[in-house]
Amino acid sequence: MIAKAQFKLGEATYSFEVEEKDTKDTLSQIITLANPPRKCDVCKTEGGKYLYTNRDTEGNIYIKVNCPCGAQAKLGSYKAGGYFWHDFVKYVPDTSTDNAKTI
Repeated sequence: MIAKAQFKLGEATYSFEVEEKDTKDTLSQIITLANPPRKCDVCKTEGGKYLYTNRDTEGNIYIKVNCPCGAQAKLGSYKAGGYFWHDFVKYVPDTSTDNAKTI
């Protein structure tokens, strides 16, 4: 089955297509990808967010929704296939011990 989706996040509009053999897999992926988190768990605002991606030195790809307050919600993947969104998290350096903490 092929499914197409379009959504707006901040100022950008994203369009994409998903094709999987199983209808439920297609619907699961398209629903998850087309519905990134929009309300920040840290600053409680909606809007002004954007998608961000980067790749580490091992070739892993990271896709995140960024909030202007600095919090990020990343896209996770299940070992058996499929995707899910993590909650927004903001990393704040702990200057007393040189360790980072999460709020």
